Amino acid sequence: MKIRKALYPFSLLYGLVTSLRNKLFDWQVLESKQYDFPVISVGNITVGGTGKTPLTEYLIRLLKHDYKVSLLSRGYKRKTKGALLANEQSTASDIGDEPFQVGKKNPMINVVVAEKRVEGMSLINNNTNTDVVLMDDAYQHRYVKPGFSILVIDYNRPLWSDLPFPAGDMRETRAGQKRANIILVNKCPENISNEEKQNWVKRLKLKSEQNVFFSCIKYGEAKMLWNNENVSFNKETSIVGLAGIAQPDAFFSHLDEKFSLKQTLAFGDHHNFTEHDLSNIHLELSKHGANTMLITTEKDTTRLDKTLEFYRHIAYVPIELSILFEEEKTLENLIRNYVRNNQKDS
Repeated sequence: MKIRKALYPFSLLYGLVTSLRNKLFDWQVLESKQYDFPVISVGNITVGGTGKTPLTEYLIRLLKHDYKVSLLSRGYKRKTKGALLANEQSTASDIGDEPFQVGKKNPMINVVVAEKRVEGMSLINNNTNTDVVLMDDAYQHRYVKPGFSILVIDYNRPLWSDLPFPAGDMRETRAGQKRANIILVNKCPENISNEEKQNWVKRLKLKSEQNVFFSCIKYGEAKMLWNNENVSFNKETSIVGLAGIAQPDAFFSHLDEKFSLKQTLAFGDHHNFTEHDLSNIHLELSKHGANTMLITTEKDTTRLDKTLEFYRHIAYVPIELSILFEEEKTLENLIRNYVRNNQKDS
């Protein structure tokens, strides 16, 4: 976390502007449109890399067998504009890498992307049969009023140690956490102590009706990209790590712990790999021997083309959210109760 002290006065101004905007929504000067079916917002206050997508996938796994689910996302860095309902021909360029990844793994859900969430909700309402909408990365997009909000906080970047832009990495002041029904402290150590948990609860200063849960990221077995089959690399297999995500250090640390990691290649979040990038990646891979494997994140695979010369030398590591302190059932019940109690015919 970088605090850019020289920019502190601008952060005060930014925080004031965002706080005023939130008040205008609270006072109903700016309109938040409500809907007669469940809408769950997943978002963050700290920019980038808090783990929203694993949480979104967790919610889909929880709900998809009982309800018709639609995912509404901005579709960050997609090459299309406006509201768009994904279909079987949609690519990561059309709808964004994260919505594409989620939709590919869950073909039974609807995936809609829209810069303006109200337009996306209208498309869902008029063109899909939907029981519940999951709005990804929508905590600050208040023109749609969610019935239930989940705020994801990175354990390694607590709000009380950060500042709003541009001196810090917060999209609004920490007062915004009051809008959340659930606060999920993610990317915790698996062995986080109960004392540390209680310290977090104390410092979060929760409202009486808010709930807090703690989670970590679980890394799955590496899979070959070309056939999605598990592979059993070991410490003797030379690995080059590739990541175009926010906060890639934990991913690279996992590779270093499990494999013989020779080199890491880091790009910006949602980076679109150019031919020049891919040529350089192939060159770096070749330096470590003909049998060297490239291991990347699942999200990055959506931006790697099957025509690559080294395609069969690419593997990825899937991740999942794991709820700590044996509180998963409590979390699930909160989500299920909200969705069940707010169906159109309830």
